[in-house]
Amino acid sequence: MLKITRLTTGLALAMGTALPLWAESTIADVDACIATAIDEGTAPTACVELAHKECTEFPDDMNASAALCFTQAKDMWSQGITARMEDIKAKAAPEIATIAGIEVKYDLLSALVQCDRMEELNSLREGVTDEEILRQKTACSATASGLAYTKLAWRSRQLP
Repeated sequence: MLKITRLTTGLALAMGTALPLWAESTIADVDACIATAIDEGTAPTACVELAHKECTEFPDDMNASAALCFTQAKDMWSQGITARMEDIKAKAAPEIATIAGIEVKYDLLSALVQCDRMEELNSLREGVTDEEILRQKTACSATASGLAYTKLAWRSRQLP
């Protein structure tokens, strides 16, 4: 992922794009969305889509900017996962915290494998540019991280 971050940052800087590109949804916003979804009995996964709305609205000719936006979103999710895991470790029994860590790790890994699969398949398609593949890959990685965070938040919601 470091390669993608360097590439998208380099592309954005080369294009003269100022950082951040993202409208900065926060984990607190996402947590509120998840709580509302749970209260209403709806799927909290829509909160990930909502958080990525700014990134998905970049025009087709701004693939590098969109990729950077998704990379920033993924970073937010990663920070959220780390903070949530710290909270779980502080509040739950050690074995519960260990189980949560294993679950989030494999939720994320299995989703990222699918992102890799999609990247490879897209690279076989004629006429698909490297920038389009990068945009798709970073969008997929951000979504994978967002869904892993959402699942972790949903599962840990009843901790004291």
